[in-house]
Amino acid sequence: MTNITLDNITQAVINHGDGGQSHPRLYEIYTSLVTHLHTFVREVNLTEQELQLGRDFLNRASHYTQEIPSGEIHMLTDLLGISELVELLHDINRGTATESNLEGPLYVPDAPKRQMGDRLGVDQAGDRLLLSGYVLDLNGQPIPDALIEVWQSNSQGLYDLQDPSQPQGNFRGCFRTKADGKYEFETVVPQGYNVPASGPSGEVLRLLGRHTWRAAHIHFKLSAAGYSPLITQIFIDGDSHIDSDTTFSVKSAIVKLQKHERPEELFAHNQNKPFYTTEFNFVLQPTASETSRVEHLTLLKQAGG
Repeated sequence: MTNITLDNITQAVINHGDGGQSHPRLYEIYTSLVTHLHTFVREVNLTEQELQLGRDFLNRASHYTQEIPSGEIHMLTDLLGISELVELLHDINRGTATESNLEGPLYVPDAPKRQMGDRLGVDQAGDRLLLSGYVLDLNGQPIPDALIEVWQSNSQGLYDLQDPSQPQGNFRGCFRTKADGKYEFETVVPQGYNVPASGPSGEVLRLLGRHTWRAAHIHFKLSAAGYSPLITQIFIDGDSHIDSDTTFSVKSAIVKLQKHERPEELFAHNQNKPFYTTEFNFVLQPTASETSRVEHLTLLKQAGG
């Protein structure tokens, strides 16, 4: 297209292609993104120097760092609230199922397989926490053989990927529920921590006067045959940043800890120092195909089939 002007450049970019014939959904996203980006550039009257700063920022954010091996792009979408907004958009139809939440940039697949009741990690300085609950369906019935992946920081707010002193797989684990749907394991009370701030994302947060704290939490990823996968977090009540988590991800999954220090309690739980307990039940949503199957069977029963 010749004679590009302020008035026609946005539409020229949008029209440069097959109009979505090859990939309609990509074209829908692309069209909206170009429109909003061009509107943004006009609104702030972006300069060439500022554009170059933005390019440099994104380039730096994509690079490997010791604190975040995969780079900061994932963390950046968390810090901008984009990750949580996507979760909120798609949680609308979840009903009574457990709310989803951010995976975060420090998830690692193929975590160590552990038995129910096992210790999740080694941390002599941490306060011990016995966490238990059930994995249930929407009707409150147990889901057997559900896979539960767990990962968290240690009592100093560091994940194994960030801390050479921790063994690989520390405070990570995979569990499978038994017939009663119950899960239980021993860990340490997680502490709130600062997101990695030595890179470009940290620089911007400081320039904006934003803090870098995450409220204390534990990550979970659950899956079971016939149910939609769930990625979520539970938060520790009383954390000083529960109302100002820098990823905007604190919702209703907040648990209270109960402290146990009487000798008979220590003996009953095979502990040699005061410890904490808490419970949380996960409710999974059936897949669309499973919902259709159940509805079909229900109709057959009602019809006497």
